[in-house]
Order: sequence, then C-alpha cells, then structure tokens
Amino acid sequence: MYKKFIIVLAFVLLALLADRFIFTTSGISVDIKPPVLRAAISSELRIEVYRENLLGFKVPFSSAEVRFVIEEGSNIIELEGDSTPGTVKVRSKGVEGEASVGIYSIRSGLQLKKVFIKILPAGAV
Repeated sequence: MYKKFIIVLAFVLLALLADRFIFTTSGISVDIKPPVLRAAISSELRIEVYRENLLGFKVPFSSAEVRFVIEEGSNIIELEGDSTPGTVKVRSKGVEGEASVGIYSIRSGLQLKKVFIKILPAGAV
C-alpha cells in the first residue's frame, strides 16, 4: 500500500518539477541572423524574440508578445512584419551606418531589450 503511494507521490513531484523547469518563463532571448547587414537593397536580417525557461531552452507552446520600433537609423533600415509573432525582418536601405531597434512588451509597454545593428559596406567581407 505504501509502496504505491510513494510511487504516485514521486510521479506527482516529478510532474511539478518538469512544469517548473520546462514550462515556466525565466526571461527572454533575442536571436539575430545574420549578425550584420550589408549596404545593399536586398540585404536583410531576422530578429526573433522568444521566451526562455530555467534550463536555457525555448519554452514550448509559448510566444513572445512584443512590438519592434526603430529608435535610431530610420533612414538606413526598415522593418517588415513577419507572419510569426515575436519575429521581424530588418531590411537595409542601401546606406551603411548603425541603427538600433527597441523591443517593447505589448502588455506593459516597457522596453525589454535594445538591439544594435551594424550596416557594413556592400563589398566588405
């Protein structure tokens, strides 16, 4: 009788710990691919914001509700909305320089992160 109770209790404890470590958000992460833009009209990069769990992985079945705002450099980059939430494409306008994009929470309106983007000359390696 006690053996079955201990097994059920251990299973419930394991399920609660899995919920805590896997499905609970500990912060957000920003993934930028590729890390720099080129000063060419066709050059673009993708900024993805996702929630991170205590183990350092993406939280399953979760999306970050954020909006993106060009804070500096609106004359050298432009934003294109993507179909997935928490993702945006940044396109170069063909001018080299530096720009910054602010990532804001939709719920609170607070700035979560600020991303700096460097636009290199088109022929640079």
